[in-house]
Amino acid sequence: MISELSVVVKRPSDLYFCPGGDVTKIFGRKDFPAEKKQAIRSLHMLDRRWNWVLALHYGLWLISAWIAIASENIVVGILGYLIGGLSLSTLSVLSHESSHNLFTRNPKIDRWIGFICGIPILFSGLGYRVMHPIHHKRLRSPQDPDDIENVSKDSAILRWVYVLVFFFSVYLYLIMVPVNAVRNGAPKERIGVIAEFAAMVGVITLGWLFIPTAWMVEGWLIPLLVAGQVANIRGIAEHGMTTSGNEMTDTRTVATNPVLSFLMCNINYHIEHHLYPGVPWYNLPKVHKILHEEFETAGSSVYTSYRRFLADVVKALVNGVVSNRRLIPEHIREHVCV
Repeated sequence: MISELSVVVKRPSDLYFCPGGDVTKIFGRKDFPAEKKQAIRSLHMLDRRWNWVLALHYGLWLISAWIAIASENIVVGILGYLIGGLSLSTLSVLSHESSHNLFTRNPKIDRWIGFICGIPILFSGLGYRVMHPIHHKRLRSPQDPDDIENVSKDSAILRWVYVLVFFFSVYLYLIMVPVNAVRNGAPKERIGVIAEFAAMVGVITLGWLFIPTAWMVEGWLIPLLVAGQVANIRGIAEHGMTTSGNEMTDTRTVATNPVLSFLMCNINYHIEHHLYPGVPWYNLPKVHKILHEEFETAGSSVYTSYRRFLADVVKALVNGVVSNRRLIPEHIREHVCV
């Protein structure tokens, strides 16, 4: 018996949760203490001064593009690519915020803010507005349009699916969001998605026609590729290798350093976002602080850095991916099994 148990412990799944997927205590929002619910309720209030972050990221992208184009120093140029890429990636996060109407609470206004966010990254804000509610409603189910593990449950296949997602998923996603929105949206939404995407492609095409090619490559294309890789990593961190059926464990938070969190508009606090999608991005760290004890009790997948998370992802990919088992940070693994 001891021998059999030791074999189980050494299997690839020891990176994940308990063999049966159990948690110390299954509970959710309805079980939170009343005082915490009230504190979080107050965090739904908008502070529209934070909306200037849209101008900040557009500005960071343009300034970094100018630095990359003007500098002959390769280190400075690479820094420009990285800053520009991070800002372009965060514009997609702000488009995501607009899909929840977290700029103004007015869908007609927020819909156009999402469009503005999406122009330089060819991200269909309206298409996302059509499809994203399905993701929230059907999270980690066969109907979830964003669930990586719907492709296959086979461990060998799933390993390569995650590798492909790590490098290429965002490029397919940029195409599939408007395509799925056209398939699933109302007639007016379908027309809007097609017109919006055509307008974005038109703007980028004009850029290639009238702006020097070298400028477009260094100021837009290379940062866009950086943004794509950031989005791929972020996407796996948010939902990859998580456990379905429990709102405390079907997504993940990476509580990285405050500077990086701010530059990502706190999308890394993803458990908090799915629990309370009406809370604007600038209040998500406060939700995290309030629910710290609940996350520990539920055995939620809360990492303290992307470096540690990616290290566990690599181990899982090398040893074998287990469908519907989530990566658990090392500092809580021995406390969470029943």
